[in-house]
Amino acid sequence: MDYLIRKIYLLLSFIAIFLSLKAGNIDSRQKYNFNSSWKFVKANIPGAADEKYDDTSWETVSCPHTFNDIDTFDDFAEGGHNGESRQWRGTVWYRKHFSLPLTAKGKKVYIEFEGVRQIADVYINGTFIGKNQTGFIPFGYDLTPYIKFGEDNVVAVKVNNDRGDHFRDNFPLVWHHEHWHPNHGGIYRNVYLHVMNPLHITLPLYDNLETQGQYIYTEKVSKRSADVYVETEIRNEGNSYPSSLDIQVAVFDADGNLVKKEITKAEIPSGKTDIVKTKIKIKKPSLWSTRYPYLYRIETSILQNGQVIDSDEQPLGIRYFEFNPNTGFHINGESVKLHGWGQKPTNEWAGLGSALPDWMREYTYRLMDEAGGNFVRWGHCACSPAEALMGDKFGFVTMMPGVAGESTDEGNTWKIRLNAFRDMVVCYRNHPSIFIWEGGNWAETDEHYQELCNVISTFDSKGKRLYGHRRSDLHDCSSKYVTIEIGTEGWEREFEKLPIIESEYCRDESPRRIWDKYSPDDNFYSHPNIDKNVYKWSSEEYAVKQVEHWWNKMGKKSYHCGGANWVFTDGPHGGRCQTEVTRASGEVDAVRLPKEAFYSLKSIWRTEPQVNIVGHWNYKPETVKTVYVTSNCQSIKLFVNDKLIAENSKPTSGYVFSFPNVKWESGNIKAEAYIDGKLVAETVKQTSGKAVSLRITPITGSNGWQADGSDIVLLDVEAVDEQGRRCPLNTDKVYFTVEGPAIWRGGYNSGLANSTNNQFLNLEAGINRVALKSMLQSGKVTVTASTVGHCSTKESTIKPATITLETKPVELLSGLSEELPYELDDIMLSSNDLVREPAPAYSPYIEPYIPGVSTKSKLFTRFSYTGDSPALLRTTLDWGKRAYTDLTYNYTVIPSYVRGAEYVRMPNSDYKYWARDQLQFVAGVDMTVYVAHDDRVKRPQFLETYTDTGDDIKLGDVVMSLFKYEARKGESIIMAGNSDITPPEGSRMYVVFGKERK
Repeated sequence: MDYLIRKIYLLLSFIAIFLSLKAGNIDSRQKYNFNSSWKFVKANIPGAADEKYDDTSWETVSCPHTFNDIDTFDDFAEGGHNGESRQWRGTVWYRKHFSLPLTAKGKKVYIEFEGVRQIADVYINGTFIGKNQTGFIPFGYDLTPYIKFGEDNVVAVKVNNDRGDHFRDNFPLVWHHEHWHPNHGGIYRNVYLHVMNPLHITLPLYDNLETQGQYIYTEKVSKRSADVYVETEIRNEGNSYPSSLDIQVAVFDADGNLVKKEITKAEIPSGKTDIVKTKIKIKKPSLWSTRYPYLYRIETSILQNGQVIDSDEQPLGIRYFEFNPNTGFHINGESVKLHGWGQKPTNEWAGLGSALPDWMREYTYRLMDEAGGNFVRWGHCACSPAEALMGDKFGFVTMMPGVAGESTDEGNTWKIRLNAFRDMVVCYRNHPSIFIWEGGNWAETDEHYQELCNVISTFDSKGKRLYGHRRSDLHDCSSKYVTIEIGTEGWEREFEKLPIIESEYCRDESPRRIWDKYSPDDNFYSHPNIDKNVYKWSSEEYAVKQVEHWWNKMGKKSYHCGGANWVFTDGPHGGRCQTEVTRASGEVDAVRLPKEAFYSLKSIWRTEPQVNIVGHWNYKPETVKTVYVTSNCQSIKLFVNDKLIAENSKPTSGYVFSFPNVKWESGNIKAEAYIDGKLVAETVKQTSGKAVSLRITPITGSNGWQADGSDIVLLDVEAVDEQGRRCPLNTDKVYFTVEGPAIWRGGYNSGLANSTNNQFLNLEAGINRVALKSMLQSGKVTVTASTVGHCSTKESTIKPATITLETKPVELLSGLSEELPYELDDIMLSSNDLVREPAPAYSPYIEPYIPGVSTKSKLFTRFSYTGDSPALLRTTLDWGKRAYTDLTYNYTVIPSYVRGAEYVRMPNSDYKYWARDQLQFVAGVDMTVYVAHDDRVKRPQFLETYTDTGDDIKLGDVVMSLFKYEARKGESIIMAGNSDITPPEGSRMYVVFGKERK
């Protein structure tokens, strides 16, 4: 019976696909969604690649898929920058059955994987066709020689996500470790099947296929005109077409109107591949910018007697730009400060892992856009193709890496990294949002720099993009190659002649659920792990610090291009707070619910007048506290129940208006914002009443909830009062029931272990968010949320909530669908939909930059300090000199041999702050490096290579042991933080001296 059903299914599928192939021009290409209905087993099964293998007992899944969605976000952070490590690792198998009709015989068939974590061995009908180990870069294979047209075909993929215990020893894949990315294995991005003519425009998939697709760039761009160049790689693998071809390139504006087209004659004999070059001049172009991301569409076609043989579409953004070392970033002649986030390309989500439908990736982008972002640095591997398109759509200047950890690599590791960088450049070089290629997360050798730069000169010689490395200041040879300094939360620039952009500032952490010390403690200060936390910031403190870091490190520096806050979303990678199941460095949590920091940055980064009151307005009687208001305006008036409390026209850190000693009164608090005496913005927060009911709000993609086996619906669950206002202090446990064709994936509680995938969850600050995954079966799904447990007899005064949703059927024919997840059409906004953001309403005064002024040291060259507060270089160490920037202790008794040394005045406040590259410099001469260390603190690992001098230095009542190291000129010296565990209260930060060795 199963055999008969399969035969009928194949026959109907052939008819449908035949009609699809015949639609429009008979020989044009077809791109199929290959995501749905894979067979999956969480085991390494012998013979699983064989086309005859019986996989009927395997689980049916759809991509994007990960096998780590149920064992993530469930453990407390380990501290020491380690990520979540107790996830299932090993080898699994995926198998996908599909068929193409006999009418497709003679076509070319390619498969494209957007990304597989971490090692993918790919088979077609039992034949091994290749391996990919990058985890983040799209790759593809030519299936044509192996396809059986008119019959069942099987693609099998063996996937392995195992890794070494320490990322340094995880060769060759040093970036494949939870230190950098959560270890969520699987086919976690989209899969496509391309069916096209033997005469075709190639795919931009260099790995294995060694094809480049199209290359689009512009020259002589101004507001009057622009020259657009299109280089199209065309391959002729057929014998039935003439070698003389017409290549048509057409440019369409945002509304779909033809702007201009050109036809170029080309000679491409059978069996040959060539690149055809076309030039088109556009008059009065609409320029792409961060405030107006206008996109054209380029359609390139191969024509024979006017009939389209093959065609391809690409985005076109026309812009000119400059990263200036003295005046910062400029686009189309306008000075723009770049502000945004670093973001992990895994984009992990509590309850779902890293396997997300693309609309959820756009949801994250929309939040970054809402908060006023215009810059993103993907760290430390490349984003998905859809996210590259989103950068174009939302106007985000993008820094794009290949794959990297944090090391200078050799051998096979370097070969994989170099090839991945090449593949990434070929795949993403047409995106107008990409302005910087990041070669790695660490400085390279001279030879490696040459190889990476050769990739750019070969595949993106006309893109005018800058090239850089985070921590390029580690090697002197870097200055010959990098064209932009990618800063590392440093307080001073390291390359005075290069423009600078920050890659990772404000790496602090704070959960969303804890408001401030005047609010009820939701398992934070009372958490048994609180003493192990590197950071103990409330949401309020964290919101203010985000503004302070931005202003003091980048915002007030006129020469600075801007930077990336590290990171946008919480995730289980490298957390340092053991009260949390995430690294809580995001402006939104792990289900994208905004923290107070989100609203603070929105109030200073958006161009329209903004004002934000940090926190809530539900306190106990007699509460008196400082109220913080953040705003991009000149002055603020604060009112409580319409009574003027105070005015403030002298913000700190550019945008923070503090109002001390505000007495709480039930009612409302209002902030009015003024520019030049005119009221331009206001905000009000009210005291909510007692929670009386729950409320459920659904969130889906623009096409609704698709029954494709991988789509997600999000449900926001809130506790609200009689007037429908959220109750910000509510932490009730909510129980869920689900009826209908859906898979529960839940959400999480940030301060509780094992909270994911349960059908109950605590509200945090009055709200939480859960997820349900669709199945291949469509239908109605009903969800009920209640504060009463399923087996409880307890009554509740909070009314439950119920919502009914319906999944939409998705047509799947013989394993293929024409409904694509995310394509060029999804980013093409018409001129009516595009909104030109205004110029910034107001900017605080910024001191002008005077080029040529240097505070660099002869000994401590390329000096950088990545701590929470700045460190200062000083000369002529002697008794009476101040030791710290924030303590009054002076050096009193010091060994005579260190007198006269250059030294670093450290911030003692950073004695709990940890980073493996907290202090770094390149020795300017042969020198002796001295470190004085408080031995009440466990000695950091870097001191293992230092010699104990046997002498001490006394700072106040603290005795510091003195160590030394003989450094050679040009040697890079790296010092980690004081301790990767919480040091004793009252202990001291180490201090550093340097003395030239004669």
